[in-house]
Amino acid sequence: MFLKRDEELRELSGFIEAEGKTAAMIYGIRQIGKSSLLLQAVKDRNDVLYFECLDSTIEENLVQLSRKAATQLNLPRLAADDIISFFDALHAFGRQFIIILDEYQYLKRNSSIGNMDSYMQSIIDSLKDSRIKIILSGSYVTDMKELLEKDNPLFNRFSLILHLKEMDYFDAAAFYPGLSPYERIAFYSVFGGSPNALSSINQETSLEENIRTLLLDENAPLRFYVEYILFHELRKAQSANAVMDVLGNSKFRFSEIDERIRGVEEKNLNRQLKVLLDMEAIEKVSPINAKDDKRKTFYTITNNLVRFYYAYIFSYRDEIRRLGADTFYRMYIAPSIGTFISYRAESIARSYFVRQARKDMLGDVLDIGTYWYDDRKAKKNGEFDCVIKRRDSYDIYEVKYLKDKISIRMMEDEIAKIKAIGGLRIGTIGFISISGFEADLPGIKQITGEDLYRSDTSTGS
Repeated sequence: MFLKRDEELRELSGFIEAEGKTAAMIYGIRQIGKSSLLLQAVKDRNDVLYFECLDSTIEENLVQLSRKAATQLNLPRLAADDIISFFDALHAFGRQFIIILDEYQYLKRNSSIGNMDSYMQSIIDSLKDSRIKIILSGSYVTDMKELLEKDNPLFNRFSLILHLKEMDYFDAAAFYPGLSPYERIAFYSVFGGSPNALSSINQETSLEENIRTLLLDENAPLRFYVEYILFHELRKAQSANAVMDVLGNSKFRFSEIDERIRGVEEKNLNRQLKVLLDMEAIEKVSPINAKDDKRKTFYTITNNLVRFYYAYIFSYRDEIRRLGADTFYRMYIAPSIGTFISYRAESIARSYFVRQARKDMLGDVLDIGTYWYDDRKAKKNGEFDCVIKRRDSYDIYEVKYLKDKISIRMMEDEIAKIKAIGGLRIGTIGFISISGFEADLPGIKQITGEDLYRSDTSTGS
């Protein structure tokens, strides 16, 4: 099932149709939808060779590549001693071809003397005046990013570079259109924005049932995905699981991670964090008013599904096996799932404003994020989780993921707390209440869950 990715599909289709453009690159973590996007872009063409590279020898890849060329392009079997000879043979036909090499990192890794990027550079340069286009795609983000580095032979060889990331909350909702905003936020908070995960969801059943079926049962498909595919990639970082287990549904400073992990030297932890950052398994986050303050720089897991796995499953696999999915959900997940989702609702609120900013609907906005306050006089410190930075003030939004509408009294209490912070230049105060409001409060911006999903340019009430 192919849904959304409209902008990426437009860019990729434009590359395929354009004259004088030879090479493109698409990369992103596994199961993010790269192959589906590629196949969607060429679905009506008969001049396409799609080949998923094998984690095997170059010789075996060449044998299978030649076989695919014969069947998909209706060509005689090509005899090629190396990848350059293969493309020379294709060039000799004088026809238009779109050659997609998916999981290119396997060619790169299995080249005996590590020269596949140089070979590919030679191929791309030789095809500039031909009717052949090459698209390289890969799931190992660190390997693919190397192609963009200045000292790599393929540097500056791509007319199009697409870094495919998770769908945001709005696009992900296309996979469960029958749900309420409250339910949509819950499903996104647990299952994230990977098309592979989203297409597994059954919107006719509850969040609890989906969690049990897809993540807790012995043969749960999404649990299999996380444990076998993700773990395989995380082997690059020796302490990866320990770091991810510490982070769970939270965010921590370097010093806090260091305190919680035993037996890992600080220098080694620094190195492992860098590997996880390069892999996009984790990300660094800082308040928009303290970006250069290392004391307020935090690490957090990037992917919602992976975050859920480490928060509730990784350290409890024995308990799940002994208790069974139903009992485990009731005893370990049900008491805190609301808090887990409420943290994600805050990031969804920020995504809502990011969408508006990209439509130039927020005026003189300078940034969107969190805000750290430290009022020494009042001896108060903390963080506002959804803030819009403007030239001379900040718009502060409180996010409420509650089943019930919030009351005037609740809003007034929160407003009083915000106004009590000394030295904070406040522009707008607002609330994002997923279940709505009991009444309007004059002068206060009020945004409902319906507003978040009404359209990607909605502005609320």
